[in-house]
Amino acid sequence: MRAIVAVLLLALVACGSQEDRFVRPGVPRTSPSGNYVAHTESVSGKTVLLITNPAGDELYRDSLEYWTSERNDGVGVLWLSDRDQLWLLVPGSTHQRVEPDAQGAWHRVADSELPEEIKRLG
Repeated sequence: MRAIVAVLLLALVACGSQEDRFVRPGVPRTSPSGNYVAHTESVSGKTVLLITNPAGDELYRDSLEYWTSERNDGVGVLWLSDRDQLWLLVPGSTHQRVEPDAQGAWHRVADSELPEEIKRLG
């Protein structure tokens, strides 16, 4: 019995080592601070990005319908690991991030350079 438990624990650890931080419909991801949650959902056949607080209050909404993903498994949306900055992987040379300004309002900003950690995960 202990051997079976040990094998199951090793399998769980191995699965967890392949870090998947991408936001997908039905798979929201919490920001590094824990203060925000990113969601994608399909609304009338269109993909929508939502950022909420943990209570579910909507702070930001944007339609991603005009983007196509380079990934086969959904829109490329993920948090930077060390700050509340959500990266949107846009095909071509321009990428975008969504982040709060000094007053806490969320905005989308074009950025031509991806952080190294996002390059490795994308």
